[in-house]
Amino acid sequence: MTAGRALALVALLLAAPAAACPGDCDDDGAVGVAELILGVRIGLGDAAVDACSAADGDRSGTVSIGELIVAVRAALEGCPARVAFDEPQRYATGDSPRALAVADVDGDECPDIVAANHGSHDVSVLLNDGGGRFLPQVRYPVGMVPLGIALADFNGDGDADIATANGGSDDVSVLLNHGDGTFAAAQQSFVGQEPRTILADDVDGNGTIDLVVAAPNTAGLPILFGRGNGVFDRAVIGAGFAPWWAALGDVTGDGIADLVTANAESSDLTILAGLGHGGFVGRSRLPLTAPAYSVAIADVDGDGAADLLTGNGGDASVWLLLADGSSFASPARLAVGGGAFPVHVANVDADSFPDIVTANEIDGDISIRLGRGDGTFEEDQRLPIGRSPYAVVLSDVDRNGSLDLVAATGADDEIAVRRQTQTTTENTETKPSFGIAQTKFVW
Repeated sequence: MTAGRALALVALLLAAPAAACPGDCDDDGAVGVAELILGVRIGLGDAAVDACSAADGDRSGTVSIGELIVAVRAALEGCPARVAFDEPQRYATGDSPRALAVADVDGDECPDIVAANHGSHDVSVLLNDGGGRFLPQVRYPVGMVPLGIALADFNGDGDADIATANGGSDDVSVLLNHGDGTFAAAQQSFVGQEPRTILADDVDGNGTIDLVVAAPNTAGLPILFGRGNGVFDRAVIGAGFAPWWAALGDVTGDGIADLVTANAESSDLTILAGLGHGGFVGRSRLPLTAPAYSVAIADVDGDGAADLLTGNGGDASVWLLLADGSSFASPARLAVGGGAFPVHVANVDADSFPDIVTANEIDGDISIRLGRGDGTFEEDQRLPIGRSPYAVVLSDVDRNGSLDLVAATGADDEIAVRRQTQTTTENTETKPSFGIAQTKFVW
């Protein structure tokens, strides 16, 4: 390769964003022979060649021997897998959106966004225009300081209704859908002290949707069992100390759904084994070395058993607990951004392997760690999203076959949407996404 060709390549690269893979100067996802030769020339001190921005990790203007070794390894082993998203589209909400959920609320088969605004004590409904962009918000009052939200059909009419967990008024607000994406006035139900997150699912298996509420200052875990007509009956079951989050799934392998709570104050998880028909019994406590503020259930290593993942807030990490026979292996720490609160599992890149996604409140970005299918994950890929992202949901908002990112940026009073630029053909059928409480996906 002549010096002129090398300089032309470098000029092209320096005008473009730095690549994610060391040595991948043209950002095509691979380190080619020409790029490797260029890296060697730079590493050997060829003054006639400027540094490729992708290989020059410390932005010193030169490529060190250590950086050259990393680029050579990338050429031999391949670049890490990654996904690409366009720049954020931003939409105004109420004051400080804290939680969000995505589902088709107006019956047009396009996913819409509903955000819970804990500063203005209301929810914002943003309807999809059919092309992945959203109409201006319509707001509905709920209880004081809504911190969690869920969308599901509470009265059996086929339309997605809204429920919020209101930390300031110690209750749950239920807003029934009129069928066109507009909602009736909120109905309030006392639930417990300072509810934070809410999960909507059929807990007792009777065909109606129930609500599980994590309320850290309440003794036990409140459950509102649905009657199927929008009315609920309250019960409280024993749980861990100060649960911030609850997830539902079969973690004991008996075919019956269990509850898992993330207990921030005691830095542990509690597994409540399901008995069927809405009954649970204390099964086990899984100690952690950092507070767990959220938990997700998914089989990330492909062995058919459910594994557990936690979002650890300011510790900038996710704990991964792989199922190990009748128990779980010791927690393995996976680095993510600072302030990781909700942790979600989804097939972001449509390769059939579950991936990890967190919203990082402190760092103002989203972490994506792509799964390899064996319980290990690629390095953390960080995507800027806005100030104080309290929640993130993944949904195919433009219906092109790829999951997109939807985040509530609390300090900006906005919803930020980053659409994935890589189209896939995997099944990403839109399902109700239970936002900060739970998100369900198809992979």
